Amino acid sequence: LRPSAHSQLSEILCFRQSLRLVLHTHLHSTMVYHSAFNNAPGQRLLCGFSLLPVKTAFKGPALRAQPSDVDIIDETLDYFKANVLFRSFEVKGGADRVLIYLTLYAHQCLSKMVEKSKGDAEKLLFQLAIENFSIPGDKAFALGGFVSNPSNRAEADQVRQYLTQLRQETGKRLIERVYATNEMKPSKWWVCFVKRKFMNTTL
Repeated sequence: LRPSAHSQLSEILCFRQSLRLVLHTHLHSTMVYHSAFNNAPGQRLLCGFSLLPVKTAFKGPALRAQPSDVDIIDETLDYFKANVLFRSFEVKGGADRVLIYLTLYAHQCLSKMVEKSKGDAEKLLFQLAIENFSIPGDKAFALGGFVSNPSNRAEADQVRQYLTQLRQETGKRLIERVYATNEMKPSKWWVCFVKRKFMNTTL
């Protein structure tokens, strides 16, 4: 196959896989996909967010997961195209709060990628990940009803470090998926979900 034909075929296969996931969600369940980490033992919470191991080289309070492990970011991106269609989400644990936050963050990232090359997207998402974003306790924080406020300055600092670490790794992995077939433009089977509004809110 010519490179362009191979790229189109890869996008079609990606779309078919995404469509099967979305159809399965609507035909077989009225529920969103929840995190498998909700019942993991010995979890520490930061403002209601589970402090989970993550496969990343970015600095932060999260412990390092093994490369072969599925982590919360894998769950977020694997379930994104199905979960983003829902306007409500029943929280079943601290890991779900992380999943919700990262789904909203992935949506925000996608909105930055529209009509951008991979190189441009990398620059934009690097800045987005480390900008002065809202955290629990701030009036502008989108998930104020789902999390608790920091109990002190130390917890506020740590939750910001944790969310920054998650934002950096999520953006990095999302870029690899969105530009898997063409580094000059994002896959339309990803950016089409920019029009959706998960839980009817944005970060």
